[in-house]
Amino acid sequence: MHAAIVEDDNKAAEQMAEHLRRYAEETGESIVSSTFDTALSFLDGYPAIYDVVFMDIELPDLNGIEAARRLRELDGDVFLIFVTNMAKYAINGYEVNALDYFLKPVFYSDLKMRMERIRQAKSRDAYSFALPVQGGAHRFSADKVVYIESSGHNLTFHTVEGDYTMRGPSMRELEKQLNAHGFARCNTCYIVNLRYCKAVDGFLVNVNGEELQISRSRKKEFMSALTGSFR
Repeated sequence: MHAAIVEDDNKAAEQMAEHLRRYAEETGESIVSSTFDTALSFLDGYPAIYDVVFMDIELPDLNGIEAARRLRELDGDVFLIFVTNMAKYAINGYEVNALDYFLKPVFYSDLKMRMERIRQAKSRDAYSFALPVQGGAHRFSADKVVYIESSGHNLTFHTVEGDYTMRGPSMRELEKQLNAHGFARCNTCYIVNLRYCKAVDGFLVNVNGEELQISRSRKKEFMSALTGSFR
């Protein structure tokens, strides 16, 4: 689990980091935390690798609410928790889909309770991807991926939000990762999200309106995965 602490008060930031270390020791969860003393340093080149962001509201360059709005443009899935001295500043959290807020000083019991909520939510979430885009990266759930296409050494993720091309792992490696998440490979070039499969006609599968070829050698296995996904 990756956590970001956006806090200009060094003492408060270290206290939060210490709480996270204690939680990791008690639960066996692996947690990597990164601290940023300004919102702009956090948002610049945002890598979309974080599972949770602890955002101070009163920051020197950009207040936490505005920083959270910009964060949501880059990452719609990360859990966001505000940290503030005054509760009235956190009431706008619903605008940016904040999970909750802490009043300073943050007590370990409060952090533990929120972290348990995050762990439970993450266990229900679909597998997610972090894909590079201009100026950083974009993360989204696997259920937004329609299909993955291999061309040479490049992979193109065709998603409901657009197409993203990158150099990445082999199709075989991806297939191993995604089989348990409702994906199946229909030929050497395509791994498809079975929930977007509309129909099969011979050796063609309609995936969200696009027709992709099913190879003869993979049809039996593919059809088995497809029919199993409807059980």
